[in-house]
Amino acid sequence: MDVTFVLTHDCNLGCGYCYAGAKFNKRMPAHVAERALDLAFEDDPPRVELSFFGGEPLLAYDLLVDVAERARARGAQRGTEVRLSVTTNGTLLDDARARTLDALGVHVALSIDGTREAHDSGRPRMGGGSSFDDVVRGLDVLLRRGTTFETISVVTPANVRLLGESVAFLLDRGVPRIGLNPCYEAAFTDDDLGAWHRGLDAAAAKMIDCFRGGRIVSITVFDNKILAALKGGLVETDRCSLGSRSVAVAPSGNIYPCERLVAEDEDSTHAMGNVETGLVVRGHGCARGPVNTECEPCGERDRCSSSCACANLAETGRTDVAGGTQCWHERTTASVADHIAETLWKEQNPYFLAWFYGRMIGGGPKPSTATSSSIDTEKPRSPAGVITRESPKSKHHLRILP
Repeated sequence: MDVTFVLTHDCNLGCGYCYAGAKFNKRMPAHVAERALDLAFEDDPPRVELSFFGGEPLLAYDLLVDVAERARARGAQRGTEVRLSVTTNGTLLDDARARTLDALGVHVALSIDGTREAHDSGRPRMGGGSSFDDVVRGLDVLLRRGTTFETISVVTPANVRLLGESVAFLLDRGVPRIGLNPCYEAAFTDDDLGAWHRGLDAAAAKMIDCFRGGRIVSITVFDNKILAALKGGLVETDRCSLGSRSVAVAPSGNIYPCERLVAEDEDSTHAMGNVETGLVVRGHGCARGPVNTECEPCGERDRCSSSCACANLAETGRTDVAGGTQCWHERTTASVADHIAETLWKEQNPYFLAWFYGRMIGGGPKPSTATSSSIDTEKPRSPAGVITRESPKSKHHLRILP
């Protein structure tokens, strides 16, 4: 059972699209963190994955470090592999903290929405004012260290027309891996979707240029589609693990099936128990899907991520019903990803082959901040499963069930 520690409800930013709810000064007590560790290490698993979340988790930096050290000690004592990560807005990140996180093996995901204009459209400081310079300062701390990290950009109607420019900005600055997270709560018009598609095309072109220039980079929405095609579709562990393989613990100790469902921790609809009393067998009240009848004949079903209960809930109000924007996004990113794969495969780009086929066998190089020098790679088989499909022009390809 992988565990996300929601270390605090507090945050120093006031992002308009944040699903964590209202911000207030309540952090996780040490005894709750210890019990959450007990939950993670229960039954002596071979591997434990712990994530730190918020609010802004670096507002509880001392607790984060304490939990990470305790987790490492438990793992060493039991022979358990321990993987640690933190999602942060980066404003409180400095060289000393980055060095400590690096020493503890904590992978950093830094939230930045791209260019100044794109970022400031949705991520102001709490109380107002731009957070861009503070976030970039934290980004530069990570870049100077040269360790593997990633950025997360939320795509909204307010910044979607800057998507291509934003991806180029981040890659040019040296970011090795970019996550593009759609804000499914928002209402995207067909004009917005057109701009989004153009932005994805521009991001793909930039990614291709990086590989051609000898630099391995990762844009996760494309990587995931390419990898799924290479292995013949998503497997169970690729799909939503809501409450089955992972849970989130709120500062109160309440257990939720996903960190996206914690919010202010005032609605127990999806709560699964408490670290003091244990998991509730009855479940978390979240039906799995999608149950949309339109999904059955879809050619992208094997690569589709519409099993994400929280994305479904955000767009349709039901965890088991996928929405039209999500359908559009899944089909469009698949088409763009196939273009990337087919282009670089035909060119036999050694960096593309090493990155994607290396991951298929559990090895290979990592995304980098700079151009690679040389790569030794065996010639793999052709990605015959990659098929380009025309992307729908309207989000209404998928109907919303009542």
